[in-house]
Amino acid sequence: MMKIKKAILAVSLAASQAAFVMPVYAESPYEVQDKQVQLNGVTNQLVLYLNSRKMEQNGLEYTAIREATVKQGITYVSLRSITERLGYKVEYDANTNEVLVSGGEATESRFKANRNTYILNGASYPMNGTPYMDEGVLMLPLRSLSAAYGLKITLEGSQAILELPAGTATDPEPEPERNEPPVALFATDKHKYRIGEFIRYDDQSTDDEDAIVERKWDNNEPAFFQPGIVEVTLQVTDKHGLSSTYKQQIEITSELLYTKEEFNRLFTPVGSNFEIAGGSVLSFDALPYTYRTEPYTLFRASGPETVNYEGILYQDTIEGTTLFMIHHKNDLGEKAKFYVVAENKGEAPASVEIGGLGFAGPSIHPEVAGRLAAARYFESMISGSASRSMTLVPGEKKLIFTELSAAAVPNGDVVTLNADLVSDGPIQYTVLIVKANHDPLEMISALPYLDPKESIIRGTFQDSARVFEYNGLVGTKPERLPLTDNTTDPFQKGIDGIKLTEATNSGNYGVLYYIVLNRVAPNTLITFNPRGGLYSGAARVNNDVIHIKHIGSTKDSTSVLYRTGDQEEKVELWITPAAGSNLPFTFLFLPLPEARN
Repeated sequence: MMKIKKAILAVSLAASQAAFVMPVYAESPYEVQDKQVQLNGVTNQLVLYLNSRKMEQNGLEYTAIREATVKQGITYVSLRSITERLGYKVEYDANTNEVLVSGGEATESRFKANRNTYILNGASYPMNGTPYMDEGVLMLPLRSLSAAYGLKITLEGSQAILELPAGTATDPEPEPERNEPPVALFATDKHKYRIGEFIRYDDQSTDDEDAIVERKWDNNEPAFFQPGIVEVTLQVTDKHGLSSTYKQQIEITSELLYTKEEFNRLFTPVGSNFEIAGGSVLSFDALPYTYRTEPYTLFRASGPETVNYEGILYQDTIEGTTLFMIHHKNDLGEKAKFYVVAENKGEAPASVEIGGLGFAGPSIHPEVAGRLAAARYFESMISGSASRSMTLVPGEKKLIFTELSAAAVPNGDVVTLNADLVSDGPIQYTVLIVKANHDPLEMISALPYLDPKESIIRGTFQDSARVFEYNGLVGTKPERLPLTDNTTDPFQKGIDGIKLTEATNSGNYGVLYYIVLNRVAPNTLITFNPRGGLYSGAARVNNDVIHIKHIGSTKDSTSVLYRTGDQEEKVELWITPAAGSNLPFTFLFLPLPEARN
């Protein structure tokens, strides 16, 4: 590295060059002598072009990271682009969010966005403008940058010519641009809030490649409920593993806007949870649950849940509208595939029309597979994306629900499927598991029937769509609708299609609930409250699908599904108890607090 020479900043502007005016500012340690330095005869100079990324150094052309830009009479340039032409080393200090430039004999300078001073060898000096970030690139006032390194500037038309110290190396070819670390930054709409007042966080982080892959917040609560000073932190990381951190303090006054319970009811996002006193739910009035059924036959294959051998998991013959819930874990010790085979058992051709379908897996988390399968089922119900049809001649076998068998399932992983279809003839449905390299249609006739063994059951259940329509006004007071509790909502009785023994659908898994609330009061909150512990599933609310996540949670939490507006509304809910979750559950209807300024 060359030794930084002392020089002055000499600026002479013609009237036509007003855009380049750089106001007189405090002297740097270099602005003290040698006022007769002339540009004539200098062989090492860097030419910058206004409003352009073009740079020229001794006849060679280079490209700056950002354009040289004039703002309020001050020219700003990319720090890295200039210092690299000087041959200096540029680094980023993640602890202080400063850009560190080193060069010469023990020379170190530090620059930071939104700070109008720079630090040179430990001493602080003022700048004639405030540095800022442009999409992850630090932009500095050209005059201050030149003063820091003792460079002379001459302005000629749209060019700024910098005299570089003698001995500064030039490259035969432009250097490739280097990756800069991302810059963490966020803003709040103000810096002082009342207790229970909503805080809006605006993430303004940038990266030179627009490649931020992780944002890690700390203490970014939507509101605080104790007075005092709180600190919020954001750390961002780019795809190269470089990161930076930004911190901001917020003051919470002693004035009360909302209590925590009021705030949660008003502002918890749809699909998110908030804490409640689970025991208090039982004091809410229960809606008078009387339901009618629709002729949907449920084909539930979930026993054995953990499968140790190749074989047939469940089989039965059904005609008409059929619901499917399939949930199994591969424990063969190697990769396997699950299949559903449809065979026409009638004497005439039969059509099969698939309506909704949701598949998830393979996954090591049964509750996640259960949630995603339910959510995708409701999404396909809305979009019609799964609709397809086929015809089977008498005795013909075909694979259906091929999403289930598309991928080999590693040992220990789970698959889950929720679906519905309609057939106009008797179809025998067979769910089976074979090793991944075996042909299911060739092996089906030789496969053994597997015994459920576990308490997880399988079976065929009639009238598996339950419809609850309520015409009373809901939501003027705390109310609830408990389901899957075997009291208000009894468990189904059916038959094991293989053993021909009675089966009980404990939990009513796979049953389709359709809830029609014709009169929901204005400003009513509808939530889902798990009463049995872990629950991971989905519900359809009107035409939106809401994910429900209570992983490790208990009855002391509830998840937001919907809020009515300022007028009475009709609300429709669909839900099917998700595989891998605990039951029972209840819907809650809670009046919203009055909104306050």
